[in-house]
Amino acid sequence: MQPKVVFFHLLNNFTGSPQVLSSVIEIAIKAGFDVKLYTNNSEGFLSKFKYLNNFYQRSEHRVLTLFSFFLSQFFLSVRLIMTNKKEEKIYYVNTILPFGAILTGRLLGKKVITHVHENEIKPKVLSNFLFWVVRNFSTKIIVVSNYLKNNPILEGEPVEVLYNCVTKDFEEKSKTQTKKNEVFEVLMLASLRPYKGVLEFIALALNQPTIRFTLVLSDEKKEVDKFKMRNSLPVNIQVFSVQKDVHQFFRKASLLVNLTHPDECVETFGMTVLEGMYYNLPAIVPTEGGVTELIETGVNGFQIDYRELGLISEKIKLLAEDSTYWELLSDGAKYKRADFSREKFESRIEYILKT
Repeated sequence: MQPKVVFFHLLNNFTGSPQVLSSVIEIAIKAGFDVKLYTNNSEGFLSKFKYLNNFYQRSEHRVLTLFSFFLSQFFLSVRLIMTNKKEEKIYYVNTILPFGAILTGRLLGKKVITHVHENEIKPKVLSNFLFWVVRNFSTKIIVVSNYLKNNPILEGEPVEVLYNCVTKDFEEKSKTQTKKNEVFEVLMLASLRPYKGVLEFIALALNQPTIRFTLVLSDEKKEVDKFKMRNSLPVNIQVFSVQKDVHQFFRKASLLVNLTHPDECVETFGMTVLEGMYYNLPAIVPTEGGVTELIETGVNGFQIDYRELGLISEKIKLLAEDSTYWELLSDGAKYKRADFSREKFESRIEYILKT
């Protein structure tokens, strides 16, 4: 009989880290493990699983968010101690945030696996504290890219790189794509945080009025409507609020762009870029971070800094006008995604849980 695995994730939503954890849980169940999940009750990729609510709520005020965070970890630790079961031998902690599970897990003699998705969080003092907990109390540390493995804050630790994969459902739905789209469309999936490059994306649309641009944001409709009112948008750009199903956008797209500012925020992997590769989409990505491990310039896209908007615009125009070159990069995306296959991810997760 397999030991029971208890999974932890702070904030359930439709972003990359809970999506990856949903794959890990599915693989654990398939491998015969009994599982338990602690997360908050917001809607996201983890909502399809039975879970125990670990209260956490974000606020517009940072102090209130930090208070909610530390309170959630205190109550989580108390709950784990009070309900500890001998058969719950593995604690699988997703991201560095559920530090209460890491500390309590070691206190209770569990095998603690920490799956690190972050390079650094703010404020800096909190980031240093959380990484200190990860380094000193995790049994095994997994990171999502070689970029993260080389993070100085993890230097000297036995860190294992495990590239992300798309969900099984995403992989199956992507197979319905049968032909290239007639209209060239540039797609970006991001949030309204300034360092995600939303304003640069609008500038690119203004510079290429004959090309269609689509921006899919991870923010609620109310926030997106405010953004639309504050900014003058050209007629060739469409902006959407958070979406449960992004396949409709990938099917219509010809090119994916990521304009994150690495001087303010470094992409540690780039899940949306990988999803685009399952639709054979070339991509333009930053020159730093884990996302550079997915895209090779001239093979399946380009690595270009967000400040070089002129060069990015040239590449968009080139791909829109030269279908032969686009097909070459599209084929490169198709072959490159094999490095990040679900089969590889599944076998590695099974090994990690069983050893």
